[in-house]
Amino acid sequence: MTAAARAAADGDMPLRVILGPCDDMRAEVFVRAALPTTSLRTVRLEGELTGPECRRSITLPAGASLNDLGAGETGLLAKAVLTEPAFWTPELPNLYRLTARLVAGGQAVATTTRRVGLRRSGVRGRSLWLEGRRWVPRGIACDPDSHDLAVMRDASVAAVVADPPEALLAAADESGVAIIAVAESENGRPLDADALVERIGRWAMHPSVMLAMLPRAFTEAELVAVAANARRLKGTMLLAGEVTAASPPPREIPAGIDCMCLALDDSGLPHDAWRDAAPAVPLIAWRRGGDAEHASRSRCDRLQATLAAWGLADGRARQPWDWSGYLVS
Repeated sequence: MTAAARAAADGDMPLRVILGPCDDMRAEVFVRAALPTTSLRTVRLEGELTGPECRRSITLPAGASLNDLGAGETGLLAKAVLTEPAFWTPELPNLYRLTARLVAGGQAVATTTRRVGLRRSGVRGRSLWLEGRRWVPRGIACDPDSHDLAVMRDASVAAVVADPPEALLAAADESGVAIIAVAESENGRPLDADALVERIGRWAMHPSVMLAMLPRAFTEAELVAVAANARRLKGTMLLAGEVTAASPPPREIPAGIDCMCLALDDSGLPHDAWRDAAPAVPLIAWRRGGDAEHASRSRCDRLQATLAAWGLADGRARQPWDWSGYLVS
C-alpha cells in the first residue's frame, strides 16, 4: 500500500468540496483529497454524489459519478457534473450525500461519506444575492454552545457566530439557518494568515456559511493575501472586511474582499462621509456592544429604521444607496 493509501486508510483523508461553474441546468462540483504527495500517481479518487435530501420537500433522487482528474500540487482532484441541481437556501436546505473512495490497485482502501450542499451566492453591485434573488441578512449574535436554530429559522434570521464549531455548522446545513462566521482568536492567540485560510476552507464546506468576517486587526496587505490564498477553497462563500463606522470610508477596498461590514457602537451612527461613500461593494451594518443575550430580529429592524433616518438626515428625499444587511450583538 502506498503512503497516501495508508494515510487515508487510517482515516486521514481530508476533503474539500468546491462548487464550480453552475446554472439552473448544470453544476460542476470539484472534490479535492489532500494527501501526502508520495506515490499519488498510483492512487485514484472515485465516488458519487446522490440526492438531494431535504426536510421540507421531496425530490426524485439523482446521482453523478466522481471522475478522477489526477494528482495536483495539493492532492487528488475529481469532478462530478450534476444536471438540474438543487441548490441550498434557508427555505430549501437541499443536501447531497458525497461518497469518496481512495482506490489503489483496483481496490478501495478508504471510504469517506459526508453531506454537502451547493450554495449559489454572490454580489451584484451593492447587494448580496442568493439563488437568483437579493439576500438582505438580518443577523443576530449567538453563543455556539447555547443556540436555538429552530427559533432562528422561524424568525428568518442569520446566526452570527465567532469561530463556529463543526457540529453547529452541520446542524445549520440541515435546518436551513444561514451562518455569518466571525474569525477571531485561536486559544486566546491572534490568528495568522495561514490559519485563517485553513479555517475559511473548512467553513466553505458548509453551504450554511454564507459569509466569513475577517479580523479587523489584519492589515490591508494581510487581507489581500488571505483573499488570494482562499480563492481556490472558498467557492461561493463571501469574504467581508470590517471597519469602524465612526471613521470616514477607506480610500480602497482590499482586493478579493466581497463586502464591508461597518461596526457601530451601541448608540453610534456612521460618519457623515458614508452617505456619499465611494466603495462600490455591499455595506453591512453591525450594531456591536449591546447585550448578545437579547439580540433579536426586532433589534435588526430597529437598526434598519435608524439607518434609514440617518440617510435622510441632511434633507435628502431618498437614500443614496441601500444597506445590504443588518447585524446586532
